[in-house]
Amino acid sequence: MNPKTRKILIWTLAIVLLAGLVWAIEELAGISNKTCADAGSGAAKSEMVNVSSVKEPAKAKAKTGKKPTKTYLAKIEQADADYLKILDTAKAEISSTGKVSDATRKSGLAAAKNFQQACEEYAVFWDKNKNASRANLMRETGASRVLSAEMSLNDIDKAKIEAYNKQQASVRKAQSEYMNEAKTDLSAEDRAALKAELGPKVQDITNNLNTLMQAVTGLLGKVKDQVASGGIAGAVGGCATTSGSGGSPAGNISALLAPLNALMDLVKSMLTNAQGLMTDLNGLS
Repeated sequence: MNPKTRKILIWTLAIVLLAGLVWAIEELAGISNKTCADAGSGAAKSEMVNVSSVKEPAKAKAKTGKKPTKTYLAKIEQADADYLKILDTAKAEISSTGKVSDATRKSGLAAAKNFQQACEEYAVFWDKNKNASRANLMRETGASRVLSAEMSLNDIDKAKIEAYNKQQASVRKAQSEYMNEAKTDLSAEDRAALKAELGPKVQDITNNLNTLMQAVTGLLGKVKDQVASGGIAGAVGGCATTSGSGGSPAGNISALLAPLNALMDLVKSMLTNAQGLMTDLNGLS
């Protein structure tokens, strides 16, 4: 084979490998965004479990004979429904294009803020009724929605995932404090009803998180495989050195490792929280 022909073959091979790597980057980035959005769906379910868990103390119910929380709950439920509709649109966009559109992101973040505001109004109600643990859980839940929306509606981002993961600790603390009070200030009937209502929901969340963890594990494996392949391709003729976003394809694939590892840590935290809440529910008996 003469040198000219050999050079052409090497360049052709490099271009083919480069095209494959660029496609792999786009595909894996899209899958990563979708997986992150799936975590956001789990977050939304967990947030509504928090809302549903808050019940009026037995003394308050006996005194008023009413359900003064009904209006607050209706507003939160509507805000949640609005947000979930937008989140579904975002997930459909990711499936189609690999990304969330700017318009959907903007409306989704606004809907998350509306949810937080509705939770804040509920928290103020509990403050006025001298129920600090209930108020705190509602505020932490509202903050959780905003951070989970930031995580879900943007390209997968390590800092956004870690910010939401940090909030998990605050939510869990608030959950635990409220559930400890619920053991003594809810009626036996309400404690039994709460366990029956939320137990299956928390178990469903746990099952979904286990499935999500498997998905993240598989995705991390694929990314690591592509990093290895990219390293080999980059060495062929020294040609695979650029991509649409700058840098080598292997380097861009490597950039997915940090946020995916953060996502794995997040899913583990969410799973631990769900398990902790289940333990609290079982302790209501």
